[in-house]
Amino acid sequence: MRFRRVALIAGCCAGLAGGVITGGSTAAAAMATTPPRADLAQFACHKALDPANRSVSIQAVMRPLNGTRRLAVRFDLRQSTPSSATVAAVHATGLGTWITPITPTLGQLPGDVWRLNKDVLNLDAPATYQFRVTYRWTGAHGKVLGTATRFSRTCRQKELRPDLAVQAITVSAVTGHPEEDLYTAAIADQGLTGAGPFEVLFAPGDASAPITRTVSLLHAGEMRQLSFVGPACDPASPPTVTVDATSVVDDFNRANNVMTAVCPAVTTTTPARRGR
Repeated sequence: MRFRRVALIAGCCAGLAGGVITGGSTAAAAMATTPPRADLAQFACHKALDPANRSVSIQAVMRPLNGTRRLAVRFDLRQSTPSSATVAAVHATGLGTWITPITPTLGQLPGDVWRLNKDVLNLDAPATYQFRVTYRWTGAHGKVLGTATRFSRTCRQKELRPDLAVQAITVSAVTGHPEEDLYTAAIADQGLTGAGPFEVLFAPGDASAPITRTVSLLHAGEMRQLSFVGPACDPASPPTVTVDATSVVDDFNRANNVMTAVCPAVTTTTPARRGR
């Protein structure tokens, strides 16, 4: 009776676990449909609010060709984003390198099976990911007997965190108070998750003390207007509005958290000339 060896390696550090031996009849295996020499299994795409918990994983399954002396697998993870027309390679431990079994003789028996798991964590978003897995069979004297490539399904990762932003600031005069202006800021959550509580800071352009307002909750996709009374807008030193001024929200894009007011143009009236 001949035996079939199955090696299973889990986790990111591929090639660091040993193989296990299970009994099996060659005659019984021959009666079944011949399994593929290169295959993918156990694809998983885990989505999460916290980037550290976003992951994609795959299992490569490899069986020997006639005359195989060594098996090898290479994992590559490709990433595409809405902002780029090109596909980029993801750089992480265990990607882009050839991995061989810790047991060097695995693959030399016809019934050997090598199962290798690979997972990649802390994925950026929004982005779409896909594994490209390459298989290589090597025979005596290092001769390459064959290669194969398999592609996984795609894993679409959405950016689920809030995106607080100052969308606009409107400046208008205060009736009866020529030295003051009313500043109305449009505050929005452009992300897919609500946020709050957080502070909105209005900083006048002069030496006046800043004003803060607390927003208890802003739902995903919601916009709210907050008004502040401050000194008349000075183009040389206009006021600014900052949303989440104390950085308590896990806001994935802070580039749009601050906006500077644009002062209205001052119109002057030219006296009409008298005719001669």
